[in-house]
Amino acid sequence: MDSAGSLNAQALHLLGERLRAKAVFQTHQAKFVTWQFDGEYRGDDCTATLTLGNPDLLGGSVIVVAHFLQSVTARLVLGGELVYHRRPGEEGAILTLAGKYSAPNWVTTLNVGYGGAHASYYHRANEQVQVGVELEANTRLQETTFAFGYQLNLPRANVVFRGLLDSNWSVGGVLEKKLPPLPVTLALGAFLNHWRNRFHCGFSVTVG
Repeated sequence: MDSAGSLNAQALHLLGERLRAKAVFQTHQAKFVTWQFDGEYRGDDCTATLTLGNPDLLGGSVIVVAHFLQSVTARLVLGGELVYHRRPGEEGAILTLAGKYSAPNWVTTLNVGYGGAHASYYHRANEQVQVGVELEANTRLQETTFAFGYQLNLPRANVVFRGLLDSNWSVGGVLEKKLPPLPVTLALGAFLNHWRNRFHCGFSVTVG
């Protein structure tokens, strides 16, 4: 609770070895802003969750989100998400199907729904180099975006470099340097968007 009287509270209860429940409450001064109830089940090869957001029986409004993931094989996982919302004068549902395939050195995912599709591919070339690509198509906005990222690890120099390039003409990079024997990590980052003519840079120091 802060000085203005606003409260953020969470309650977690283990109903069993595989089942747990969670409740989240958020208030702003004397008004309830968010009240959410979650239920999760974890099986040997599947996971299911159900979320109720801001249920209001008197007002007839609610948001329901259901997830389900099933391991078909040791490497293939299939599942889906259903989002249902209802309030006075409006009601709708969105279904999204998802799939993930994991290999020893690479992982690919695909999500397909009413609003579009999202695909990603991650590949670990070796202990030092990792690359990934991402493609997202939005049918509502009628646009498609593409991004490419990479990570270079230099263990002997205690350096990690991450780079990004996307279809919006954005280029970025982050350099992290550990300073042993001190528990300090120094990070330098810069991002440039050619299309909007914007440039951002900064640095951070992490202790711990």
